[in-house]
Amino acid sequence: MNDTALARIMESPQLPTLPAVAVRVLELTSRRDVELGEIAKAVEHDPAIATRVLKTVNSSFYGLTQRVGSIRQALAYLGLETVKGLVLGFSLARAFKGEEEVLFDFEDYWRRSIYSASAARALASIVKCGDADEAFLAALIQDVGMIALWKHYGDRYIQVLDLADGDHHSLSGFERRHFELDHAEIGAAMLDGWKFPTHIVDVVLLHHHGTEVAAQDEDMRRIVLLANMVAESLGQDQERAQKALRQYEECAATWFDLRRGTAFAVLKSITQHADELGRMFDLKTSSNPDVDTILEEADRLRRENRVSAPAPEFAENTDQLTGLPDRNAFQERLLSVFEAESPAAILLLGIDGMRELNREGGPGSGDAALAKVSEAVLRTCREAVGAQASVFRFVGAELAVVLQGDSVARVGILAERLRASIRLAPLADERLGLLKLGASLGIATRLEGTRNLATPDELLRAAMMAISEARRNGGDSIFAWGEGEPVAIAA
Repeated sequence: MNDTALARIMESPQLPTLPAVAVRVLELTSRRDVELGEIAKAVEHDPAIATRVLKTVNSSFYGLTQRVGSIRQALAYLGLETVKGLVLGFSLARAFKGEEEVLFDFEDYWRRSIYSASAARALASIVKCGDADEAFLAALIQDVGMIALWKHYGDRYIQVLDLADGDHHSLSGFERRHFELDHAEIGAAMLDGWKFPTHIVDVVLLHHHGTEVAAQDEDMRRIVLLANMVAESLGQDQERAQKALRQYEECAATWFDLRRGTAFAVLKSITQHADELGRMFDLKTSSNPDVDTILEEADRLRRENRVSAPAPEFAENTDQLTGLPDRNAFQERLLSVFEAESPAAILLLGIDGMRELNREGGPGSGDAALAKVSEAVLRTCREAVGAQASVFRFVGAELAVVLQGDSVARVGILAERLRASIRLAPLADERLGLLKLGASLGIATRLEGTRNLATPDELLRAAMMAISEARRNGGDSIFAWGEGEPVAIAA
């Protein structure tokens, strides 16, 4: 971890501050001689938080037989840790609520956080290790550093999220490569500054490490790790979900001797709780996944004894879905173009509206759209510039085109043709009907004899900033890297 980078982020005026009620509750609960009446008074000083706490305490999430009418009663029935966890959870949700028209996906962030928190509480209750409400809080706030990184770095962090392509497990590696620290480290520093309990800070710091690194509260850390696997298994990427589900089943058995049926019952219970919690936190978490379908697929794969390995008919460095060369092949091609010292250009193309398409029609709709667009892009590039253009699956719903030689001068015209070809390639989906697709495109060029964008990384970074600006512009547009900033070509 780079201490200088950490200090710079911690001193950033962009970081949200913790609401006063949360600061006061943390201060009071750190005292051994604190009285419940003092805590109740502090919570009631914020009527909005107090109302949400009582509404949640009286919900089916806690299953109390008697109605609770005051914060003091809630403290008496459920205990200090439960009420503290709810107050801090609601405070953080309010402090880190999404803003309108930002590229950071707050819906996905809170969906994952609430699934993880619900699973952590359920697992802690089942295995009888530690406090279930502390596990809930630790899982809910474990990724708070992601928001801090986005607030500080803006579009640069969005580009890193794009590189991770929804794979939360690999995200910390991309963060360290670009910023010399990850969201777990910055999140732990924030919580430590807010005087959260040290064992919760420790869990947040280590939640991307394997169990080879011992935590202060190892049981809680393992519960949070399992909860993350549950959240991943409920994601939209089917292959990644099944991999996480297998890992969850194995680790639950190894760490806590949980039988398969008990471990999978957690998945069925938390979707209802997550939906309820989303309403309590006034957060959008999108529609819940079909857990029965996920478990049926797991059973089918188990019976067939299959593993998620690349099919043998696909060559190394080839993307299975599109049949295009993958990101590794892209990096090799870009390096070879620079070694040849010829003019070079990168054109990044992202399909607009993929998140909505997957949400409405399911992950299969997005895959079909990407395959359809890949065919159109490959065909158009061959017709326009022939062998001087190479097409790759970059990340997620993005493709990359590398051009060299004389074709670099025609990259703008090629971008226009690609955008038009995608508009003219509607996708027939059996669930959603005929869909018209759009694309955002970003261009960066390196001309012969110039010193600008002198390395492959610089050229790629410029193209990524250009496509980010195209998305920010509302999509269906083309931006090219100009004199130090993206410039619109077609919008």
